[in-house]
Amino acid sequence: MLNLALAVVCSVAIGAIFKHTGATDVDRTALLTVNYAAAVGVAGLLMWAGGRSTDAGLVLSPGLLALGGSVGVLLIAGFFLLSYATEVAGMSLAVGVMRVSAVIPFLASWWVWHEVPSVAQGGGMGLAACAFFLLAQKQRQAEPVPAGGADVARDPPVGSALGRVDWYAFGVLALTFIGGGSVDLSMKAFEEHFGAANSQVLFLLLVFGMAFLIGGGIVGARILRGQPWPSLRTVGWGVVLGVANYGSLEFLLRAVAELPGPFVFPANNIAIMVLSAGIGVFGWREQLTAKNKIGMGCAVVALVLLRL
Repeated sequence: MLNLALAVVCSVAIGAIFKHTGATDVDRTALLTVNYAAAVGVAGLLMWAGGRSTDAGLVLSPGLLALGGSVGVLLIAGFFLLSYATEVAGMSLAVGVMRVSAVIPFLASWWVWHEVPSVAQGGGMGLAACAFFLLAQKQRQAEPVPAGGADVARDPPVGSALGRVDWYAFGVLALTFIGGGSVDLSMKAFEEHFGAANSQVLFLLLVFGMAFLIGGGIVGARILRGQPWPSLRTVGWGVVLGVANYGSLEFLLRAVAELPGPFVFPANNIAIMVLSAGIGVFGWREQLTAKNKIGMGCAVVALVLLRL
C-alpha cells in the first residue's frame, strides 16, 4: 500500500506543479523538456546504481521505433495540454478529465481488438462519457464592469445554462481528454503487438527519451532564433517535475507487483482525482459547479466499473 500511496502523491504533485508554474514566467515547453531529461536520468541512475534488470529486453525494430516516436509526440503534447488545462480550467477539472480518459483504450479494445466488455465495463464506459461532459463544463466568469460603465456585468442571462459554459475551457479539456486517452491507447497497442518480446519499462524510457528529443528540438530552434535560454527557475521546476513523473511510474509498477491490478489502477486514478480536486478547491480556491461535482462522482464509479 505504501508504493500505491507514493504513486498517488507523485501524480498529484505533477498537477500541483503545473498549477503553480502556470502563474509564473516558466516556459512550458522547456519545463516539459527538462522534465523528460530528468525522468530518464533518474531511471538510468537507479538501474545503474542498483544493478536492476528488467523483465525483458527491447528489440528496436522499425515498428517499435515508429510507435515509440509517436507515443513521444503524444506524451509531450498530452502533458502540454494538461499543463495548459490546469491554467485555463483549474487543477480539479483538468486532472479529472485526464483520469476519466481511461475509457478511450477500453473503447479501442472493443472496436479494434474485439475484446467484448462485460456488462459492468459497458456501464463504466457510459458513465465515463457522462463524467467527461459534466467535468468539462467549467463555469464562465462574469466580466468586470468597467469604471463608469454599464450597471450590469457582461455575463450571460441567468436563464441561459449553455451561455454560462466556458466553451474555450471545454475545448481545452476535450483535447486533454483525447491526448490522455491516446497515450493509454498507444500503450495498449504496445502490449498487443510488442509486449511479448519487449520490456514495458524500457519502452517507457524510450518514449521519455523521444519526448525529450522532440522538446529539445523545439527549445533549440527557439534559441537559434535568438530567444533566451531556459531560466534557472524553469530548469529547477523541470527537474522536480521529472522526478515526480518518474516516481509516479516507478511506484505504480511496484504497487502492481504487490497488489492485484484490478484494485491498484482504479484506486490510483480515484485517489489522484479526489486529492487533486481537494487541493484545487481548498488550495487555489477553484470553484466547482453542481455538474462538476456530479461528474466527479460519475468518474469515480466509472473507474471502478471499468476494472470489473
